[in-house]
Amino acid sequence: MAAEDKSKKPKIDLKARLGKTNIGTQAVPLPVPGQSQPPPSGSGGKSPNIAPPPGISPGIPVPPFAQAAKPAAAAEPPPKPTAVQQTIKVEVGEEIIKEREKAKKRVIMAAVGTALLGIAIGYPVGGAAARNERGKAVVANAKALMTDVKAANEKMKELETLLGEAAEKLGKKEYPAELAGQLGGINIPFDATKVDGPSISGLNPNALRQLLNFTKGCEELNKKKDSFKNLLEFAKAPVEKAWKEEKEPVMNFSVLFRSDQKGVIAELVPVKEPYDFGKDWPANYAILKPERTQQGMKSVEKKLNRYTKGDLPGSGDPVLIPVDPMTTSVFTSQEVVRNLRKAFVDLRLELKGDDSNPAAPVTGLIEVGDNLMTSIQKVTQGG
Repeated sequence: MAAEDKSKKPKIDLKARLGKTNIGTQAVPLPVPGQSQPPPSGSGGKSPNIAPPPGISPGIPVPPFAQAAKPAAAAEPPPKPTAVQQTIKVEVGEEIIKEREKAKKRVIMAAVGTALLGIAIGYPVGGAAARNERGKAVVANAKALMTDVKAANEKMKELETLLGEAAEKLGKKEYPAELAGQLGGINIPFDATKVDGPSISGLNPNALRQLLNFTKGCEELNKKKDSFKNLLEFAKAPVEKAWKEEKEPVMNFSVLFRSDQKGVIAELVPVKEPYDFGKDWPANYAILKPERTQQGMKSVEKKLNRYTKGDLPGSGDPVLIPVDPMTTSVFTSQEVVRNLRKAFVDLRLELKGDDSNPAAPVTGLIEVGDNLMTSIQKVTQGG
């Protein structure tokens, strides 16, 4: 029976008593030795033989007074965190991280949304601003172009006024000697340099055609004006002579008859000193006969008899027959008058146009300029 009690006696864990087994991170305090309960009766009062605990040499006897003591209750170690608690802590950390990620995404999405909203609002606003800037540039260029066209039109109207005054004088057979100087002081200030990309950017096709016609017309008008000016300076003496000869015609040319190997031949020669057609004709006079020389053709003065009667050319020197002035006007000052008149008419036609033929009216350059200014003004007003 005693043997059975001994076998049922719990073994003492020395490591536990020495505090070498840790629970968690806290050391368990050693038990306080105390009186052990006496063994059950029937043991004969003798202390049972207790096997030495592991790690103690069996050669050292256990003192007889050392009774097996029941280990005292160890101090409660702090509760070890359970798996549930640890899981909760981890879950809270993950939730925080997730919330932070969600918050970051919300911030990013808000920023993207704001940017998209800015683009959505800014694109039309920015596009409108850009269009507004371009519109302002188009209007400014159109205003500058209209100023140039207006200046050119004003000069053309000034030129037309001068030509009108000169026409009145010419109608009275008074030569407008001052007109040449006045034309030299007038220049139509418009040419191809006024027509560049920016200045025509806002014009419609019809206005562009008007502008091209106006530009070409101004350039041609300046050339015609300069030619007319030069003609005025040259034509004064011939025109005044022609006007005088209209009242008192003179013999400017004669026909010279002379013998040739094949028969009689005639030459038209100018009279050196024309004489009055309505007065007595001289029996002989000097003419300027062209002859070939070493230096080329040269007018040689010769005084010959005027033909009166007999065979032509006769047996003697060549004879002269006066030519009716009406038939030689093309070779006299009358031709200069005609050239001057034509240049005058062409210049006024260029300025004012001609609507005498409804089937083929000619639009004057002044009217083209007025129409062009109307078209450009629509651009400046946003039309």
